[in-house]
Amino acid sequence: MVTPNQPVLADGLPEQPLAEQLGDELTLTAATLHAALRRAIARRGEDGANAISQQQVQTIFAMEVALRQQANTLYARAAGSVLAVLAGEQQQLQSLLLTVRRTMERHDDASGWISVATGVLNLGSAVLSGNPERILTQLARLRERLP
Repeated sequence: MVTPNQPVLADGLPEQPLAEQLGDELTLTAATLHAALRRAIARRGEDGANAISQQQVQTIFAMEVALRQQANTLYARAAGSVLAVLAGEQQQLQSLLLTVRRTMERHDDASGWISVATGVLNLGSAVLSGNPERILTQLARLRERLP
């Protein structure tokens, strides 16, 4: 929870351990999205009209790449950067991203993957911006996107 006394910190990024943990979570989310995409591509012939489209494949792959880039940015900037708003929310954030990965593993809905991955990307962008209000807004929106 954000309080008025929390400082605005340099570069708007989490301190090293938090940034690295969030980077790890984003990397795991990208890997889960990649595995789900591979499953969908492998089933393409079996699913007929419900098969994943080429446009969906390209969109999901681009999101996977973007998630990995956000994780890499977090890793690269972790040293010396801090974002107090995430300190109290770290466990909740990790739990939410675990839920995202489980959702991708259990559901075969490419549109759903795109929606959830978009939410994760928006959350990552909010974290990188360092705007506590935006982070909390994106957390709420990501929760709404989950089935």
